[in-house]
Amino acid sequence: MKPEYFRQHHKEFLKEATVIAEEVTSDFFKLSPCHWRRARYDILTLEALAAEEISSHALALVAKYDGRHKDRLLRSAMFDFYRVCLQDHNILKTLQHVDDLSLFPLLLYIVTHELVHIVRFSQFLALYESPEEHKHEEERRVHQLTQKILARLPVRDLPPVMRYYDERTQGGLQYANL
Repeated sequence: MKPEYFRQHHKEFLKEATVIAEEVTSDFFKLSPCHWRRARYDILTLEALAAEEISSHALALVAKYDGRHKDRLLRSAMFDFYRVCLQDHNILKTLQHVDDLSLFPLLLYIVTHELVHIVRFSQFLALYESPEEHKHEEERRVHQLTQKILARLPVRDLPPVMRYYDERTQGGLQYANL
């Protein structure tokens, strides 16, 4: 079966969710605008992902790469580059199977959650290359932080998304993917 990709109207919701997610994450962690220049990241949808960035179960994952300016060769010029890999097919499938979820609040939650990971990695509060036994605890911690960040936002249909993730974090995070 051919995977389902985001269409233009899905991508418009994603743009709006990303702007809000970056703002509330920055506010929560008290980040200056220059933080995002140090913790460089991009968000890609399924159509632009490499094969190794595609998951059969996660709604999103963060990939880490070594970035380098094209005209700089020294190792000291390298930087961490994070890519939020949205799994359109899994997000759309989830929306089809879970009645009370809506696209915008789900995207807001997903992007905020992945940005929390990036902040924690870039501030060395968590290791991207952590051992498997630490990943579940880190995922639980990121979920709690994401809930705190989004709790006061007056976004219609966000509470069902929070409940959806609460149910998944209680069961050992089988759908989580760092």
